[in-house]
Order: sequence, then C-alpha cells, then structure tokens
Amino acid sequence: MNQNDDQREKISAEVLEHLMDPKNYGTIEDADCTGVGLDESTGEYAMMYLKFDEKQENIEDVKFGANACQDTIVAGSLFTQMIKGASLEYAVEASKRLAKKIENVPPKQQACSLMIIRSFEASLLHKKEKENGSLDDLLTLEIGLSCEGIDEKESNENKEVK
Repeated sequence: MNQNDDQREKISAEVLEHLMDPKNYGTIEDADCTGVGLDESTGEYAMMYLKFDEKQENIEDVKFGANACQDTIVAGSLFTQMIKGASLEYAVEASKRLAKKIENVPPKQQACSLMIIRSFEASLLHKKEKENGSLDDLLTLEIGLSCEGIDEKESNENKEVK
C-alpha cells in the first residue's frame, strides 16, 4: 500500500466519522453571532453560531445546523472542529483554505461545502453589525451556487468547453 492509499483510507475514515457522528451540531442559545449560508434555489441552508472569549479574539464555542445534504453536514462538522477554540484570525484563514480546497471538487459537493463557508462569513458579518448597533438575530448570505439539477456529465462538459 502506498502513501496515497494510506491518505485515502484516513480521509475516508475521518469523513465517515463526521458523517455518522457530526461534531458541534446544534445551537448556542447565547451566541455572539449567527450566520446562514443559503442555497436560494433549493431552500437548503446551513447556520453557524459563534461564541467568543471576553476579548472577542478566540472562538470559545461553535455550533452549526443544516437543512441540507450529508456533504454539508460533514463539511460543517470538519470545519467547526478545526476552528473551535482557535483564534478568529486562524478561523478566517481556515475558511479561506477550505474555499480554495473545494474549487476542484464536483459542483454539487462544492455548493454543499460553500454553505458552511458562507454561514461562517455571515456570522462574522453579523458580529460586526451587532458591534455597530444592529439588533438583528442573524445574517444570511446566499451561496451563489446550487446543487439543484447539477449533472456530473453536464459539469464535465462545461469544464471541457472552458
């Protein structure tokens, strides 16, 4: 077995673990900010709740919820595990790395993972709006993609045309 096979087995085991037992799934009643990533065409969404330390520099707790597919649940579980207890700066960089990483995955998986990224970005925008006096309970960002009607063959044909 080569190193790539070992890596695939590890990734598969990790993904399976997050699929079968999602981490950080739920709500935070007294969250400092809440964001929603929305696929407007399907109505699917992911929500992210963030609770910061007293200095507002570190993510003390993070939870997510979703009305979406399994790919979204896995992405939410993986991402929230990465940023829980981390500095805000690290979490922002982690979201950028995730966005870069999903650029080459199939469009359906890309859209599902993007819901998690957008929910995180929306929660940070919500935090800023609250600091400026907003009383809104949450902030929503559309994902700009949709997994509705995406056909793998059609997706590959579009890539070949470009």
